[in-house]
Amino acid sequence: MKNTVMRTLWGMLFLLALAGCVRSDVVATMASHAAWQRLDAAGPLPAVGWMRGQADVIHIYIEGDGVAYATPTRPSLDPTPITPTALLLAQRDNAPAVAYLGRPCQYVTGAACSSRCWTTGRFSAAVLQTMTGLVDAAKASAGARRVVLIGFSGGGAVATLLAARRTDVAALITVCGNLDHAAWTAMHHVTPLYGSLNPAEYAARLSSLPQTHFMGGADTNVTRQITDSFVSRLGPGAPVTVRVVPGLAHGGEAWARAWPALLAGVPLGR
Repeated sequence: MKNTVMRTLWGMLFLLALAGCVRSDVVATMASHAAWQRLDAAGPLPAVGWMRGQADVIHIYIEGDGVAYATPTRPSLDPTPITPTALLLAQRDNAPAVAYLGRPCQYVTGAACSSRCWTTGRFSAAVLQTMTGLVDAAKASAGARRVVLIGFSGGGAVATLLAARRTDVAALITVCGNLDHAAWTAMHHVTPLYGSLNPAEYAARLSSLPQTHFMGGADTNVTRQITDSFVSRLGPGAPVTVRVVPGLAHGGEAWARAWPALLAGVPLGR
């Protein structure tokens, strides 16, 4: 029993140290590029992002859940992603204006940060309010009129929920998006996301919005079942495309390498 506790403790300390290194590296790297301007949230939770360029339409990437749990039952002390897939995608996007948004308490911390923000309440009203502020800040800095929301994994859920609330979204794109977290938690036999809004319940509001949902053919985290649960609620005739990319799993460098070609085939609206 004592050995198990010690292994768990050392594992948590390792993840915390690793996340801290990733946090520092990403912040330093983005700060070193003059083209990328830092954005800070004005909402109820600490959050940060970066943007570059000026255009009428800005592509806004939203990060995944990051390190939500240190063990299957113990929340992480820091949700900063070890592999920031959405950032890797944003860096491969050659659009005139691009933004990358971390989720609340990723890369930053503050008194309002608690594990609920990245576990059961990861898609809460407070999270959406914070992310709305970051989207507005990126749009204003780019001088943009419209936004394309692009979310990875849980960031896909956030992008979808934001799209259901906004009137300036030209297109919605998700990559390995968790579009029905009730179906997802049931499939994985994990704690339901109490306190989180579920994108699937807002699908009807998006029935006329152009959207593309990318899935990895080797993804066992977010499967076709989850995507289909959302898409089936859009109704007939919705401008939606589901693309399965063979051989790709849940995020990582492989998606970034494939991204320019994948994005080139997406109708991005106006």
